[in-house]
Amino acid sequence: MSSPDVAWAKAVLDRAMGALVGLAEALGTPGMVTKALAEAKAVLEDAEEARERLNTVLVETMAAAAPVIPTPGVNAEGVYGALEALATARAAELERELRQNRRRRRVLRVIRDVAIVLMLVCTPLLSLDVVREALGVTQENELVTSLATIIVTCQAALYGTETAERHLATAVSHQRQQADRYRHRARAIAAVTKATAEATTAFSDTLGTLEEVTRQLRTLVDAVTQDLETAQGFPASAQALGDIMVALATEMGDKEGTQRLARAREALPGDE
Repeated sequence: MSSPDVAWAKAVLDRAMGALVGLAEALGTPGMVTKALAEAKAVLEDAEEARERLNTVLVETMAAAAPVIPTPGVNAEGVYGALEALATARAAELERELRQNRRRRRVLRVIRDVAIVLMLVCTPLLSLDVVREALGVTQENELVTSLATIIVTCQAALYGTETAERHLATAVSHQRQQADRYRHRARAIAAVTKATAEATTAFSDTLGTLEEVTRQLRTLVDAVTQDLETAQGFPASAQALGDIMVALATEMGDKEGTQRLARAREALPGDE
């Protein structure tokens, strides 16, 4: 819904309003009526064309915006906001699991390292009979075997936690990205909806005013044409001006245009 279209429509609207007032004022000078009527008819054709064009542009613009603007009654921004909240909550939950997994890795690493140190220290000591007797170990390899089992078990568990950490980190990143996408989508929909609504309102106001002025101009043109054909003064034109004044005053709030039309109506020959 481009600003050139609105600017062009407003220019046509000004011309139509000028032609309406000009034709009304010409009624007080019978010699100017024919010329003013011809000009009004030409402007009326332009106004009709402009009205059709604006209607077409409005329909095309709304059709183009349909994929972005949410369906009436559906709060798309709220839906995406809820999805963002869910993704953020899921990411937070996964981050807690990730921290727990890292704590388990640290504990396993400490146990494995302690077992390695003990095995390195105890192996030479267990070769002494007095040490084995003091520890109650009957064979040299019993403690070493137990320590080796602990080391292997801890190492296997560490591999598992490393794999789990990679998967959890990937899942956290995915959920954060999802939350960002939902947030950006919600903001984009809100921005497009607001911009489209504002543009549509401005466009519709211009179109509505143009349609009203065009209708009143057509009414006056028809009335003047009828009066010229009957050659009995301008009774139909005077009646039409009265109706047009009411319309401009109530529907459009055009105080200046209403006053000029009122003066033109008062200036009509034989008008009370």
